[in-house]
Amino acid sequence: MLKLFGRILIYNWRHYALAVLVFIAFWQAFSAFSAIRVADDKLLTAMRQNAAYFEKAFLEGDVFETQRIMWRIKNENIKRITFHPVQFEGSRWIFKEAIVGNLYDRPRAQLNKSVPFISNGAELGRLEYVIDLVDVNAAVFMQNYVLFVTVVFFFLGLLILSNMGAIQTLLAIERSVNEINSITDSGQGDIIRDSIKKNIASLPAGIIGTPFAQMTARMSDALGQAARLESELAVSKAVSDMAAQVAHDIRSPLAALGAAAKGLALPEEKRTLVDGSIARMQGIADDLLQRYRAPGAAAARPETCALAGLIEQVLAEKRIQHKDRAGVKIEFYSDADGVKAAVDPKELQRIISNLVNNSVEAFAGPGTVAVRLAATDGKVLIEVKDDGKGIPAEILGRLGAKGETHGKAGGTGLGLYHARTSAESWGGSLRIESAPGKGTSVIMELPAAAKPAAGLRAVLLDDDLLVHMNWRMAARAAGADLKAFKTAEEFSAAAETLPRDIPVYIDSELGDGVKGEDIAKDLHGRGFTDLTMATGHGAEKFADLPWLKVNGKEPPWQ
Repeated sequence: MLKLFGRILIYNWRHYALAVLVFIAFWQAFSAFSAIRVADDKLLTAMRQNAAYFEKAFLEGDVFETQRIMWRIKNENIKRITFHPVQFEGSRWIFKEAIVGNLYDRPRAQLNKSVPFISNGAELGRLEYVIDLVDVNAAVFMQNYVLFVTVVFFFLGLLILSNMGAIQTLLAIERSVNEINSITDSGQGDIIRDSIKKNIASLPAGIIGTPFAQMTARMSDALGQAARLESELAVSKAVSDMAAQVAHDIRSPLAALGAAAKGLALPEEKRTLVDGSIARMQGIADDLLQRYRAPGAAAARPETCALAGLIEQVLAEKRIQHKDRAGVKIEFYSDADGVKAAVDPKELQRIISNLVNNSVEAFAGPGTVAVRLAATDGKVLIEVKDDGKGIPAEILGRLGAKGETHGKAGGTGLGLYHARTSAESWGGSLRIESAPGKGTSVIMELPAAAKPAAGLRAVLLDDDLLVHMNWRMAARAAGADLKAFKTAEEFSAAAETLPRDIPVYIDSELGDGVKGEDIAKDLHGRGFTDLTMATGHGAEKFADLPWLKVNGKEPPWQ
């Protein structure tokens, strides 16, 4: 019992102490207020009882008798009384003040009050009296300290009883936390969920089923998921280490194979195919090693590539790889030979290779894999279609998720997962259409790269080298002609040779106090018609130049 009481105080002692202090302060204030009211009532009663005696002494000018009567009026809570008499009109005689009681003055905590002294309807003067609040509070506490202590303990007991449910809950949570810590320290993370559920069941009946208990249950599910993820991470780390080792070891055989192939008398077509295959395998190995060494590094930035050539190279390899499969055909149809899209070329070729392999491996006998490239409505469609046995509907919806596979012994599902995530990272999508007995079609949809406008030209004046780099890359991707200058002097030297209608983009802050808007004013006066501030400032800064456009730092071709 004492141990439980100690735990209760540990959890709640601040709240209990505050509650007790508030209770004592309120009770003490109420008791002092009551004592002051009693002191006032006693004073008024004593005044009425002694009014006649006081009037007689006052009229006779007997100050000492007046003071004796004031002592009878004074009670234990009134520390000082001062009588201020009235002055009768025409009288040459002035009655002096009469004072009784102790004469000390506290700087604070004194209550000063004033009442008229009336006898037979006539006001003889005013009584000023002082109640010292410190003395009153001390007297009240001394008279009731036993009661104070008793009530405080009673009040504290009520607080503890009213919080027993919450205290039991806290103790149950503490036991749960201690048990989870011991489980975690022992490395048995897989049983944390069962431990939490057992401890939830031990909570008070009124707590089970509340949002708190539901939150704790969800937390146990999250911890269980974390344990599973930790296990999967360990497996993934092992696979990553193995892939890195394979990628490292395969580079030497690939180099030897490339050297040996150079000494073989092969037809030009086959030599191109062998060299391309070796280079692609070397690129895959390099990519695996790079990702292993820098797992947090961003993926390669997409490049704007012509897709037909990339696809044809992979399919040529696939035809040689599967040439011994009787009746298996790999065909390519292109309705848009010049179409381009922003992709990682190595990743795209890897995806096409995996998709074709999936189709061929799903054939029980002869079959055809048709790869089609098409463009429509600003989109590029790459379709890998086969006439195999197809995929049941209940499995089709799960394909593309990590770890989901179908129809391949020992398959991991990573090929389709990689294809979907890569397409989405390039701003596209991947969908699978299939039905049993009707074959399967995997369709990758990507945004088509914008065709460069004929004669697209622009001029940039900016002192930031990073801005120059960004604009040049964007211009190269868009097929645009960009002339970039870093200083006003360079630009001024070339300005006379520029067409007056060419778009000119100028930074506002050009260094050394040079302002781009001043250069824009000069160009406007010389007849240039398409001027834009490429700046981070808002348009309101240039409101006095209505002919000047305002844009951000982004290249106009993005």
